[in-house]
Amino acid sequence: MIGHAARMRDIPDPEELRTAARACTVLAYAAGLAGIGAGTLVLRDGDLVVAIIVWVITFAVGAALMGVALVLRATTGITARLAQLSANVAVLVGDRYRDASPREHDDPWEGHAPY
Repeated sequence: MIGHAARMRDIPDPEELRTAARACTVLAYAAGLAGIGAGTLVLRDGDLVVAIIVWVITFAVGAALMGVALVLRATTGITARLAQLSANVAVLVGDRYRDASPREHDDPWEGHAPY
């Protein structure tokens, strides 16, 4: 069975997700600029249909990359919030066990009816 620490290493931290979102945004702009340049060169050669196809494809690629960047930013916020909640729960559990008597954790069902 994989331990908690091993599973947490597989989850990227918020800074890594922010970096990936920035990279997707930069790639989207680069795809847009490359599409404009390539479409313009094709249009200059007199092939309007191919130029429009190049522009549409690069627009779709750029839009998809911007969508991925948006999802990564949302995931970053959720991951940061979950990390904060996890830390708060760890503190609360530690406080609960530190303040409780040792007898309190022996059998939680002791004294209850068996049905």
